Amino acid sequence: MSRSAEEWRRHWPALAASSVGVATGFSMLQFNASIFIQPWQDSFGWSRGEIAAAHNGMILTALLSPFAGALLDRFGVRRPLILAMALTGLAYIAMAQLTGSLVQYYATYLVLQLVGIFTTGLAFTRVVAARFTLSRGLALACTRIGISVIGIFLPPLLHGLIARDGWQAGFYLLAGIVLLIGLPVCLLGIKDTARAPRRKNDSKEGFLTLIRRDRKVVQLCICAALGYVPLTMALSQFQPLLIELSIRPQDAAMLTGVLAGSVLIGTLLSGLLVDRIWAPIVACLFSLGPMIGCALMLSGELTFPVAFAVAVLIGASQGAEIDVVAYLSARYFGMRHYSTIYGSTIATMALAGVAGQVGIGFLYDYAGNYHLALIVMIAILALSIPFYLLLGPYPVVQEEAADHR
Repeated sequence: MSRSAEEWRRHWPALAASSVGVATGFSMLQFNASIFIQPWQDSFGWSRGEIAAAHNGMILTALLSPFAGALLDRFGVRRPLILAMALTGLAYIAMAQLTGSLVQYYATYLVLQLVGIFTTGLAFTRVVAARFTLSRGLALACTRIGISVIGIFLPPLLHGLIARDGWQAGFYLLAGIVLLIGLPVCLLGIKDTARAPRRKNDSKEGFLTLIRRDRKVVQLCICAALGYVPLTMALSQFQPLLIELSIRPQDAAMLTGVLAGSVLIGTLLSGLLVDRIWAPIVACLFSLGPMIGCALMLSGELTFPVAFAVAVLIGASQGAEIDVVAYLSARYFGMRHYSTIYGSTIATMALAGVAGQVGIGFLYDYAGNYHLALIVMIAILALSIPFYLLLGPYPVVQEEAADHR
């Protein structure tokens, strides 16, 4: 049996548990929050702006991601994760108790966001990356299969339940999923790996020392931000963008679903490639895809087949971006500071995403169309390519996990 196959034989239970864990934690609400908007408007009279303001908490969450990662690096994943899964379930129950007070809504949602960060890929990719080395890219990609699958079935289930029993029932369903499925799976399937003995000077080297010593930490964060900004710009206004380019509204809505489905394709394809090809090259290849898509949209009116290709190119790139950044974090820096470094990339990607979503709106208002925004997106993607290539060859990194259980 090959060493790669041996990895899968020994560690597939931890990978499966991680995939289920990602799917049943805070990410459920991230992908389904819009379903609650109209019911809240009907029940409380909140405006959409008032509801959306709660998402500003994600900025604070993004800024705290490196510190959350540092906790996981120091204390291991299992204990913080189990506690966070339980608290996330309780926070969903608390969301079901909203009475119409915006202060209560903002406070409860903020707690859910802060606790929920420990139930995302920040924790689970560390579990997977510590166990897989030869096929790490594909394994990290498979971590996201669960959220893709649940993304297919949960929205219509939630919509029907809310229509029948009210929006509160939707949050009770989310709480039941995390407490009755996610939490038990994590209890049974997520274990910490034994840590390798520290080298002579490691006890004195913290994360800030690592940043000062290795510019590539900051460079990777820049790569992550440059690669992610154009994608969030396109995703945030993809449907109206297509409509402006002569795609019928119903077709534009369908193509938005095609884009979402392409995310998983990009995730799995990039995972396979980074195990075989230098990962910065893979990142560059997936940057070229949306550049081509944006160039096609600059041409003016689109036919449906061309618009379909654009949706696939942008969606696949989004799926690849997160997976490749997680792989690079482990491949260049090892596992000792993995969650802190990956948390830093999440922070820069999230902040860049906010800038992109706001920026495309202002660019549209300034130009009266999306042409200028598309040019900016192409330029940012082109800028990301040299930053990826300048990461250089992989260093020789001593893996942190000595005993993979």
